Order: sequence, then C-alpha cells, then structure tokens
Amino acid sequence: MKQLLLFFLLSIPAVAQKSFLVKDSSTNEPIAYTSIFTENGTFKVNAEPDGSFIIPNEFLHEIFVFDAVGYEAKQQLLTDIVLLEPKSELLDEVVIVPKLGTKEVKVGSIKKKLFSSYNYGMGANTDKVVWSFGRMFPYFEEYSTTPFIKKITFLLRSKDKNSTYEIKIYEADEDGKPNQLLHDNFINGVAEKGYKKSQIDLSELNIEFPKNGIVIVFDWLTIQENLVEDLHDNEIRFKYNPNFEAEEIKNPNEALVKISVIQTEWKTTTESKITFDENKAYSFMCEITLTN
Repeated sequence: MKQLLLFFLLSIPAVAQKSFLVKDSSTNEPIAYTSIFTENGTFKVNAEPDGSFIIPNEFLHEIFVFDAVGYEAKQQLLTDIVLLEPKSELLDEVVIVPKLGTKEVKVGSIKKKLFSSYNYGMGANTDKVVWSFGRMFPYFEEYSTTPFIKKITFLLRSKDKNSTYEIKIYEADEDGKPNQLLHDNFINGVAEKGYKKSQIDLSELNIEFPKNGIVIVFDWLTIQENLVEDLHDNEIRFKYNPNFEAEEIKNPNEALVKISVIQTEWKTTTESKITFDENKAYSFMCEITLTN
C-alpha cells in the first residue's frame, strides 16, 4: 500500500491557545465545521460540531477568514463569538420535479483493493493548511434520462475510529474547473473505522448533473475527532482521518488539487506533483449514482 501524506507530519506540542465560537447571526445557533483560516493562509482549522474552535496564541492578532456553505464569508479580527450572516442570495429556488426513482446509472466505480493500493492522507501541522482535491466528471447525453444525483460513494480508510469529511459539488467551467456551487447546504460524510465504502445520500437536495459537467471536491475537516496518532519512521506523529483511496485518472485534466486554502486557482495533480507517478494523474476513487 502506498500512502501520500500531503505535508510533513509533525508532533503536536502543547501550546498556549484560546477558544472561540462561531454562530448564526439570525438564530444564534452554532455553525459546525466552519472553515477558519488566517488571510495569509498560514493557519487553518474547522469549527467543532458545537461551533467552537481553538487558536494558538501566536495567531491571536491575525485577521481571520470565516467561510461556511450558505453563509456570507467574513474577514475580521478574533472576538469571543463570531457571527456569520446567512447568504441573502441563495441558489435559484429549486423547482420540485416528481422523481420516478425507477432507473439508476452509475458514473465511476469503486474497486476495493487489498494490495498495491494508493491512498492520500492529511498530516497534522499547526503552520500548514489543508489541501482540497477535486475530480471532474464530464456530462454525457445518456445522463439526460437520469438527471438527479442520488448518492456519492468513496472508498476510505479511517484509523482507529469513525471520522467526518466534507464534500462540495460544483458545476464545471469551460476548463473543467470548479465554478458555481450547486448546493446551499453543508454536505458531510462519515468514514467508518477501517477500510470501507462511505456513502453520502443526496436525494433530498435535488442536485442535477449539469451539461458542463461537475467537479466533486473532497475536504478534510481539521477537528479533534478526526485527529489520530500515526507511527511514521518509528516516531509518533499526528494526522487527520480519513485517507481516501486513489486511482489513476486517464484524463489528467480531471484530477484537480488546490494547494492552499487561500489559493483560487485549481491545478492538476500532475502539475502540482501530488502524484505517485510523475507520468500519471491520481484522484479519489468515486462512484456517483444518478436517478430519474
């Protein structure tokens, strides 16, 4: 098994730090898993399920960006409670079309392997940021009879315990890169302990497969429940669950990565040299189920 951790694994020392909360300005409810990072991209964390987050003292006077699906992004200095406003302009109201659910089409596939497999993982490091992986799926005319995305399945490895991850689904632009987000809801999946398939049910979101194609983005959540010890070169280090099983992508332009939370440009994994073989492109193994 070949594993690629996306930056150097470091032991995490005890550091002075302070706790904060991020909440919805209209309901005062916590906003779980909000992405929180310094405007220069040197530190990034996600809010815990209760909306709390911890910042080391060395970053307390930085300007932070707060970003959550369905909310206006916000830049500010830290305060004990950070309030985010729900987006005033959400996606166009979905026209409810009766679903028949009588036909399904699989896009992509899951091939579970016991040996010679490839997977990507995320090391824990207090002065680095989490990378995002994207995989572009082109549209084909045969999808017209099954236009709705019913579920998405990944093959994941979660060490020692269950873990949580985030996905986003974008309409692709003319270059096959993420363009418009196709949902106003935070979408998360659960990776069960071990080496297993993880399925996300999207049937209630009425997401249609656009004719420009879609880009599915996989994001690690840098939260405490995902943090695990990992033995690396006979030294105890830390990483974030889960690892995703990867496969070779025949068209390199469909295997995307964004190397910084503040970076706006997506590149291919071969351009970024985030690959197991410099002559091949890799991305997460994924199966999309479409229905009518």
